[in-house]
Amino acid sequence: MLKMLATQLTGTFQRINEKETLHIEDAARALAQAIVGEGHIYVWGTGEMKSLIHEVEEGPETLPKQHVYNEDISLSSIDRVIIASRFANDEEALALVNTVQKQGAQVIQISALTKEENPLQEVADFHIDTKTAGPLLPFDMDRIGFPSVIAMFYVYMAIYVTTKEIIDEYE
Repeated sequence: MLKMLATQLTGTFQRINEKETLHIEDAARALAQAIVGEGHIYVWGTGEMKSLIHEVEEGPETLPKQHVYNEDISLSSIDRVIIASRFANDEEALALVNTVQKQGAQVIQISALTKEENPLQEVADFHIDTKTAGPLLPFDMDRIGFPSVIAMFYVYMAIYVTTKEIIDEYE
């Protein structure tokens, strides 16, 4: 079962690489602009994706000028906000995207597309699909192993690495 899980996760990462690389690069350029300018980067997550907040607060690698978002922060067009949710139809994330964009900040949204409507993909300035719409492994009469957080962290690390590369070239 572990080998199947590793194979499925590897396949998810490969799909992200194949289909989302340009979106990741665009998002990283937007973040780099905020870093080398006078902007800030804020992060927020809904549901289990709140783990991104812990990564920013306590993880060993964060981007310069990166903070946890809260509603008391006043944003502007030079700021960027990374919002993570399980799916691209998350109502809480959609409300936050609208609030942030009304203040002029750009939104990088990380979530999986669904077979239904995906309003976050349409309204976010940059949307990156985690390619994790459901559990990966068959188990009895069910499926288990929904790696939404793992895929989100993979996307976040891809954005992080790409942003660091862009900043390094700038300096």
